[in-house]
Amino acid sequence: MSKENLNVKETEKVDFDNYAGRYENVLEKQLDFFGEENSYFAEYKVELVKNTLTRQPKKILEFGCGIGRNLKFFTEYFPDAEIYGADISAKSIEIAKGENPSVKFFLLNDEEIEKHSEKFDLVFISCVLHHIAPSLRAESMKTIYSMMENHGSAYIFEHNPYNPVTRHIVNTCEWDTDAILLNMKESAALMENSGLTVTEKNYTLFFPAILKFMRFTENFLKKIPMGGQYYVKAVKKK
Repeated sequence: MSKENLNVKETEKVDFDNYAGRYENVLEKQLDFFGEENSYFAEYKVELVKNTLTRQPKKILEFGCGIGRNLKFFTEYFPDAEIYGADISAKSIEIAKGENPSVKFFLLNDEEIEKHSEKFDLVFISCVLHHIAPSLRAESMKTIYSMMENHGSAYIFEHNPYNPVTRHIVNTCEWDTDAILLNMKESAALMENSGLTVTEKNYTLFFPAILKFMRFTENFLKKIPMGGQYYVKAVKKK
């Protein structure tokens, strides 16, 4: 069976504290194929969120923020919002704090989750779920739901298991040894089963840098399951 199959036996959890200090260097090597600085992919996703929201958020949470690569773009694209980052890796958060002084951070534990109940009108979850054991994903989505305010939006961005380049990158990445990819349908089901209402789902990241002149066509390709990643947007409606 392939790694991305949900029936694969759960593997040992990766400790991201061990990678926090060299995450950027490893990621640059992983993304050589695309010929872009890895910041391109972070900005791409934040800009997509900005362009697909129907209202401007006041409090934004990145659930699983790592070392904060996405957060600097949230502060740029949402200058009037209060930005938060949360993660299970204390070392990653320390690095993220240094790079994002205006962002508020907290560790993902029961006490902090309760403290931030029904607080956020936008939650961003990028390439996090494939690191969570399949048996624990529903619980994680319920946690996210509990931190969202009514009418708030959540976005899941995940690797597309049907894209061969994506599979190669995941299979050769040293911090993806515990990765079990999930497809768009599975991500959407997790959101719906938590109580959220899915409003949008599309594929993204079709072209590497050598074909960047083709990127203007991505909006016409978004329903074709061959993009490097996909996203699912959902809204909390009590």
